[in-house]
Amino acid sequence: MPFIGIISNEDTENCIRDCILDRTKLRESSVLFIKEKSIENIKNIKFETIIVDRSFKKSEILKKMIDSANYLIINSDIESNLDLLNNVNTTVISYGFNSKATITASSVGENEMLICVQRAIEGKNNNVIEPEEINMEIYKNANCTMALAGALLIYDKI
Repeated sequence: MPFIGIISNEDTENCIRDCILDRTKLRESSVLFIKEKSIENIKNIKFETIIVDRSFKKSEILKKMIDSANYLIINSDIESNLDLLNNVNTTVISYGFNSKATITASSVGENEMLICVQRAIEGKNNNVIEPEEINMEIYKNANCTMALAGALLIYDKI
């Protein structure tokens, strides 16, 4: 069973979890929140995907978890997150409003946003997502929507 780990604030965590569970056939128990307080208890779980949407203090343990994961979806607008990318042996999908992110917003409306995939992404079933623009409903906020886009592209649910 694949595990997805989410590091975010509580509102965004719930938004990401609920949307992933709604769009995939994963069980609720396969989506875990990674907190500084509990990381010691889950450090040996092999995550298929880790989503990082905020800074994280216990980065050494997190780096080991990331290194064993297949995918890292990370908010590249948070400067402290960029340290997590050094010497990582996993597929990294960055998102944010900066021009170097793998997934960024072309335009943001009231209820929808145009997501721009700027580089090819190899998904879970070896499907390749080519650079393209995708129209998505906004879930909670733009960052949450871009993180979801990364996860849903990997699992071929967009």
